[in-house]
Amino acid sequence: MLGFFFACGSSDEEAGPSGGWTNNGGSAGAAGTAMDGGGAGGSKAGAAGSSGGLINVDSSPNDSASLPDACAATKIEASIKPANILFLIDRTGSMNCNPPPTQTTAECDVSPKAKDPSQDSKWKITRDAFIAALSDLKATTPVPSVGMALFNSDDYCGAPTQPNVDVSVLEDTQLNTFVLTLNAVIPKGDTPIVGTTMGAFQFMATHSYVGNKFVVILTDGKETCDVANKDFLVTKAEEATWVGIRTFVLGAPGSEGERAFLSRIAFAGGTASSATCDHTNADPTVGDCHIDMTKPNTVFKDELKAALEKVSGAALSCEIDVPADDGGKADPNKVNVKYESGTGTTTTIPKDEAHPCDATNQGWQYTDSTKTKIVVCGATCDTIKADPKGSLSVELGCDTVIPK
Repeated sequence: MLGFFFACGSSDEEAGPSGGWTNNGGSAGAAGTAMDGGGAGGSKAGAAGSSGGLINVDSSPNDSASLPDACAATKIEASIKPANILFLIDRTGSMNCNPPPTQTTAECDVSPKAKDPSQDSKWKITRDAFIAALSDLKATTPVPSVGMALFNSDDYCGAPTQPNVDVSVLEDTQLNTFVLTLNAVIPKGDTPIVGTTMGAFQFMATHSYVGNKFVVILTDGKETCDVANKDFLVTKAEEATWVGIRTFVLGAPGSEGERAFLSRIAFAGGTASSATCDHTNADPTVGDCHIDMTKPNTVFKDELKAALEKVSGAALSCEIDVPADDGGKADPNKVNVKYESGTGTTTTIPKDEAHPCDATNQGWQYTDSTKTKIVVCGATCDTIKADPKGSLSVELGCDTVIPK
């Protein structure tokens, strides 16, 4: 099942570490939650939760909400799937530069060092924002498991053969390891996006983490080490979703010329910004399926903070498995999701695939066309995550409740 990750015909070592990545002893945590991988119609667009209250469904006799009480439903307890996230962080020479407008990408390409040493470099901004994001993740309940690989690994084109920080529960010791590792980085060398991402897919696929798996690429440049295999990586990003690995892509200033490639990875990896985003590859500078932080008149520091919050929010959404019925697969039109609060109040959450799974949607959706996973959206998800004594269940056999 894993052989597809390294079926590349190139002999370059940057096409991916032939032995795969190894784990230095980090263990996956049974904590965290997962992003929605799409929404109505099996779209690949992700969505994050938001704050607010839980919707209440009227269970009047003439409403379909009363159906679960009028038929023989099979109730199965459900739990939110934990998240396991491997960040791939660009530490190449161009990260020494100041972000625009202090220093343009063209100026950085000519001289990859800070134009104004008194101003923060892209690396310092990335490091500080990433540590802040990890601190926020650590404070969530339950806590996800997080790891990190820096690329390149040898001040040239080397793709890492193992994470710099293993994927493990984000507790105090793990966060301190991140801080020490990031503070020791001196940006230098080229950009092996293909080899690094292929290694990350291999690593995540061969480790039995409980819950969902995510790879997050953060880069300020374009592939410079294995250009011939860019299309191959896009194909493998889609195949990675088949084994439960989804890929976010964050493009920092400097990646403007690689928008099409980064957009294609995000779309294939199941985290596109929308179902209609541009992943055509018609122009290398055009593509908007990834999280693009290179837009004019924006501040990189602010854009990066928002991007990391978006990734975290998506990865920490409320996803559950659809249990099988006696026939081996549940009827997707006879599935209902119920939430029982810590105070004992039970609410039927309606299925709402007429709207995006965002802050305005208080229902649930199937994550894709297989209809084997459910994601609870927006404020409803937030309410569930904020209730440590609450519980979820899936009921099979009764017509699905939808909003009036």
